[in-house]
Amino acid sequence: MQNYSLQSEAASIVLVGSFNPAIFHPEWLLRHGLISEDDNNGAKVEIVHSQLSKFSLEWLFIDVMHEKLIARTNDSSYFSPMRDLMSSALKILEHTPIGQMGMNLDLSYKINEEEIWHRIGDNLVPKKYWAVLPARVGMKVVTVESPRPDALKGYIQVKVTPIKHDFTGVHFNVNNHIELLYVEDGNEVKLNSTDVLAGNWERLLKYSKEICEETLKKAMEK
Repeated sequence: MQNYSLQSEAASIVLVGSFNPAIFHPEWLLRHGLISEDDNNGAKVEIVHSQLSKFSLEWLFIDVMHEKLIARTNDSSYFSPMRDLMSSALKILEHTPIGQMGMNLDLSYKINEEEIWHRIGDNLVPKKYWAVLPARVGMKVVTVESPRPDALKGYIQVKVTPIKHDFTGVHFNVNNHIELLYVEDGNEVKLNSTDVLAGNWERLLKYSKEICEETLKKAMEK
């Protein structure tokens, strides 16, 4: 019997560069054909300012600062539409300098037995190394980082956090960090952000989920 179940999925696209927050508004997306009239009518705008723009649609959250743009959806059925919207936006913003990109996945799992939940923490953070402390320690967050296994420059960072609120479980955050602007062999390399996003999104989300699933299974073993 499987001792865990997936409770929630979210994905985000993070761009690091130089942005003008004031232009980002649902009506800007509508004007460029990136969202529908229904999306625009249902949009909730928190703030649109020269320093910060923050708004949401029913399926998408957008935060824009001078140095960072974050697009996020909590509905897996919109993972591909978010990629398409952001790919189109990047084409419109082709002259906007963007140096880094993150393609990120968040998964929360419910663990059916508390004993197994404790075992996950014990395996990821062996308690024998912390015996000097006066009481049994508990895992709060584990962060690991690995070089990328593909041709892209950057790294993969994975965070695992315990959950004990609505249910007992664990939360995984996988950050696929990619350098779009770097120097190699004395030459400046500049990757096209639209191509990187459109060409790697599905593959990296699938790989991120494999990381979570395999790590969870291993951490549950006796």
